[in-house]
Amino acid sequence: MNNNSLYADFAARFAKASLQSLIDSFNAQVGCRGWGSARACHDVALIDELKRRGIDLSAISQGGGTSFAHKVTLDSDGQKLIIAD
Repeated sequence: MNNNSLYADFAARFAKASLQSLIDSFNAQVGCRGWGSARACHDVALIDELKRRGIDLSAISQGGGTSFAHKVTLDSDGQKLIIAD
């Protein structure tokens, strides 16, 4: 399986997932030190889906990078990720 099909598989799964499921997927990556092409495809597809849904990612994204250092939750309006720790 190549990276394009991995990304497509994750993207299709995330497109069908609830917003809470996406947040749970993000939080599951916090503290994981392993890295590989499957994780990269997962993370990019996850962030792309959150963006597609119009979620404000400013708490985790700066300068083109995304931080998985802290668990997140949604703000009270359900439109912005905030640090949960």
